[in-house]
Amino acid sequence: MTARIQAAFPALAVPMYRRYISASMLASIGVFMQQTATGWLVLILTESPALLGLATAAYWLPSLLLAVFAGVVADRVDRRRLLVGCNVVAGLCALVLALATTLGVVEYWHVLLISLLLGLTFTVQQPANQAVVSTLVPREALGSAIALNAAQFNLLRIVAPGVAGLFIAADALELGFWVNGVALLIVATLIAGIAIPSTHLVDRAQAAVLSELRDGVRYVAGSRALLTIVLLPAVPALLVLNYNTFIPIYARDILATGPQGIGLLIGAVGAGALAGSLSLAALRPSGGSGRLIVGSMLIVGVSLATFAVSRFLPLSMVALLLIGAFQVQFYSTTNVLIQVLVPAGMHGRVLSLYLLTSIGLIPVASLAGGALAEVFGVEAVLAGGGILTVTIALGVAVLEREILRLKAAQVQGRAA
Repeated sequence: MTARIQAAFPALAVPMYRRYISASMLASIGVFMQQTATGWLVLILTESPALLGLATAAYWLPSLLLAVFAGVVADRVDRRRLLVGCNVVAGLCALVLALATTLGVVEYWHVLLISLLLGLTFTVQQPANQAVVSTLVPREALGSAIALNAAQFNLLRIVAPGVAGLFIAADALELGFWVNGVALLIVATLIAGIAIPSTHLVDRAQAAVLSELRDGVRYVAGSRALLTIVLLPAVPALLVLNYNTFIPIYARDILATGPQGIGLLIGAVGAGALAGSLSLAALRPSGGSGRLIVGSMLIVGVSLATFAVSRFLPLSMVALLLIGAFQVQFYSTTNVLIQVLVPAGMHGRVLSLYLLTSIGLIPVASLAGGALAEVFGVEAVLAGGGILTVTIALGVAVLEREILRLKAAQVQGRAA
């Protein structure tokens, strides 16, 4: 059975990757516990869509300001030490919020500050996290590794929010924060035992950070296809991902499902994303294609507009399931294509630009979306985002035909 699993998912044949994905699974449990508990806590403390958006923006703000510099850091330092340190700091932050909530002294500004610090640790470590995968597995298994990491993330997106919802319903919201804090400290221990190969180049040791950053920007700008792939994630960042921020409002006020509804709605996203990532890992182990990127954007846009206006829980869950399935297809495919188009020594810097467009713009969308939701309602904000996403995807299909012809397997073949 083990041989069959490794044949279907070749990345699992690598022992260090198995240890890495185990650590990632623990981190995912903590992330979703923390996110679910935080959203409900903010809603209780403020009763405001705008302040809910501000709390989300606080987490993602460091990505907007520092993501590109984090990529340079990832190419210059020991990635294992970087990942261990960031997980220790994040775990301690989660434990502080857990203690404040348990003692009943938590205030909204506490949530903002902890969210900002957690976002900072995420930003610093994420380019290294992305780049580490390609150093642990052979090139032909890279698509499998990235998709499997997405699969575990989304499997736990099904389970962890549901458990956190039960904690909330039992008036024990703080347990979500305690779980995250302990999980991240264990993750740091696991990563400390992984032999992560170094890609640090001696002749770059004294290079100026800004010079290295310019090198990354010039490299991306030199290829229209690569530039398009790096820029496209800005579309869901600005127009789609706000649905995560507003799920507590849908659960409590629009669909009237209560705390358990958060688990159902986030779980639907996770179920779809799990199916999408597993199918990508099994059927496209070397990665996806440009057609898959554009097609996924279209389906996500239509599904978001459907979720926005739905008042029927099963329909809302189906719409979120489709968003989850094709959102993960979109991100996994863009990630693979970037890594096979870019040499290893540039991975951190180019991936940091990708992270800037894919997550760095989220605070802008959260602040704008929260403010617009106060005036027009969350339904109008999400429906408009879905319609604009469909429009942009159709424009890319018509104007950027080179993207439609791009396939990761063929790029790998040329690179080899």
